[in-house]
Amino acid sequence: MRTGRLRWQISGAVALLVMAIFGWLAVLAGPAAAHQDAPAGHSGVIRFAAVGDSITQGDSPDFSTGWTGGLSWVTYAKSPTLVFAGGWALGGAKTANMAANVKPVTADVLVILAGTNDLAVGVPFEQTVANLERIAETVGAPRVIVSAVPPRNGAPDATVAFNAALRAAVLAHGWTWTDATAGLREGTRYVPGLTRDGIHPNGAGAEVLGKALAAAMRQTVG
Repeated sequence: MRTGRLRWQISGAVALLVMAIFGWLAVLAGPAAAHQDAPAGHSGVIRFAAVGDSITQGDSPDFSTGWTGGLSWVTYAKSPTLVFAGGWALGGAKTANMAANVKPVTADVLVILAGTNDLAVGVPFEQTVANLERIAETVGAPRVIVSAVPPRNGAPDATVAFNAALRAAVLAHGWTWTDATAGLREGTRYVPGLTRDGIHPNGAGAEVLGKALAAAMRQTVG
């Protein structure tokens, strides 16, 4: 009888251990699974794709799978009804890099926040626009939102001029323009306390940006 009881206790302990392991794995897989399984347009759920540079990637451990960090605006845009479906972002990326690397994404809306690095190295604006066209065509989302780029404290006038040209190009393509970076600006420069270096938002700035882009997506898709 003692042997039978001992076997029962061991079996119970093993079962509990197995359940604990599967529970732990479910926690790790949860965010990615949610991104894959949420149906587009179902029960008010909006699936969005995002393409950008370091301002979008931030400190994300694995951006493409939805494992985003506290310096990525995507972290603050995500919610149970606004689901990150995938995309591509990398620090230092120019729009040509984005166009070359992004893949099709099943999404209701694509958000593009790009151009800071093009402007910094003197990419002709016409080429930037052509790259944005390729990005939108490749992702294939029915709606496209393009945001103004954030301030650059070292070159405020050039950034203002770039955003003005970008807005005109976006509207000419029938895309949605949003100045999601307005909350980051004080005049033509960053609001003190919202940037790490005068170019990139810090965590608080990323939250401001993410909430603004979330609002733009809901307005555009809703």
